[in-house]
Parts: sequence; structure tokens; C-alpha cells
Amino acid sequence: EQVADDVDDLHFVASALDDVHHLVAFTRRDRMSHWVAQLACDDSQICFAPEALCLPREGDECCAVIDGDNVVLRWSATEGARVDISLLPIVLESLAEPPSQLVMYGTDRAEVLSKLNDEQTAILDWRQGGWGSILLLSQATPAINLREGDFAPALPLAKWWRIWKTAAIAALVAVTLQFVSDFSQFQSLKTQNLELRAAIQDAYRRANPRGAVVDVEKQLDRQISEYTGDDGVIAFTPRLVNVVMATMAHNGRVTSVNYSGGELRLNLTVANFAAVEKIRQQLEQAGLTAMLETSSARGDEVRARLRVEVS
Repeated sequence: EQVADDVDDLHFVASALDDVHHLVAFTRRDRMSHWVAQLACDDSQICFAPEALCLPREGDECCAVIDGDNVVLRWSATEGARVDISLLPIVLESLAEPPSQLVMYGTDRAEVLSKLNDEQTAILDWRQGGWGSILLLSQATPAINLREGDFAPALPLAKWWRIWKTAAIAALVAVTLQFVSDFSQFQSLKTQNLELRAAIQDAYRRANPRGAVVDVEKQLDRQISEYTGDDGVIAFTPRLVNVVMATMAHNGRVTSVNYSGGELRLNLTVANFAAVEKIRQQLEQAGLTAMLETSSARGDEVRARLRVEVS
């Protein structure tokens, strides 16, 4: 309600001073656009603040700087103004709480003294200098920054790109090469896997040409499990090794093997009947129950059939 301009033409910002009070600043949007357009490319650190709030101030003092025919002064944490130098005494007298000290920066002390009354002269702390001296002394960040909202600094993408361009390109090339390498390896392993599965199926078909093939590996595992030892059952394969080793130890050979119901029946060919008995005794010593079912002599060889209990 205190602004004569159209609100749509104004740019507002606010900053919280405490839980209750907020500092509000505004300016014309076209002025903000003009000021931002005059900045250099890298403007992310530049702050736009009311000039009065840039003046350093301590306690209840009032700080002012002569700027041509005007004076910029600040008399509280959130209040200040730019006025004609001739109006300086009137502004000071109108303050609700008179300052304990008037710190003023300028170059013509006599001119300023001619504008002030005796009470104002008594609290004057004259300091030779201007805006340059003030900004060097001011260490506090302005309480509000107009560069917010539509006028907030853009991310310095161009600057980041100039700095990280080489590293980004190198990283992109490395990632691309790694992806190509991984994809090629994946394709190679996929082809090998398909070839291996085909070979497994062919081998299974050669061993078991009948019946449907659904999952070669599972079917083969189930069939092999029949010849492995469960709880309380002696494994078939180690006993077959015992039989073959005992036969070979006496210069014999196994001509056929049949396994069913935990019993192993095998046909042997040896040099004489004594060798058959030695093989049977060796199996007994290995903890197996071996019985001679039949034996016959053919020429200079003896053929025998043994029954060995595996389970």
C-alpha cells in the first residue's frame, strides 16, 4: 500500500531477522534487469543490497557517507536512506531515538559542519574517505540480497565446463570403452554358455537317447544321485573302484557290471580259479560281502560272476 508503482513491476525479497520480524526490500524489475545485464559472466558471488545497509554500524550510532550532493546514512539495523545533504540535520532530528554518535565519511568537513547544529556537531566523528574506505572496513554481509527469485545467480555451468572439460571427456571415453568391453565380454560368455548347454544336451542324449529332455542338468543330477550314498547307504562309485582295483591286482578284467537294489553283479575274466578266489577275498577285506555265483573255464581263461552287496 505504500508503493506507488504497480506491484507486478516490482521485485520483492525478504529476510528473517528473528521469529517475528522480517526485513523486506524491493526495487523495480527493469532496474534489476539493467543492473544484472552490466555484470560480468561470472557473477555468482555478487550481492545486490540497499546501499544504506552496506554502511558499517555499531551499537546505537549512526553512520553516513557523503556522495556528491547527497548523503547516505544508516541509523538502525534495518533502516537508512539517501537524502540531499541539506536535509541531513532534519533527518537526524526526526529519528525516534537520537544516535549516540554520528560517524561520517567524506572529504569536505567544513561543508558538513555548516549544515549541522551544535548538538549534532558534538556527536560528530569525522573520518576522511568515501565508499572505498567504508567497504574496506565493512566485514558484515548485508542483511538482505536482492538477487533472489527471478534474478538469482545462475549456476556457472560455462565456468565448470571450462575447468572440467578435459576430465569429463576422458571419463566419458573411459566409460564408453569399458561399456563396449563389458558388452563384448557378455556376448562372448553368452555364446559360450549356449554352446556349453548344447554340448551338455548332446552328451545326455548319447547316454540316454530315450525320453523327453526338459532340463538336462536336473535330469542328469537326479540320475547320478541314484549312485551316491544317502544317509546310511554306502556310495556306489567308491565300491566300484574297489572291485576294479581288486580285479586288476590279480591280472583280471571286468567285462560287464550291473547294479540294482544295492547289489553289484559283475562278470570277470581272470587267468585261473585261484585268482577269482583272491579277488573275492580282497573284496571281503575291503568290508564288502562278495559271493561267487558262477565260474567256468574257457581255454586258458576263467570267467566268473560275482555278487557284491554295496548297501
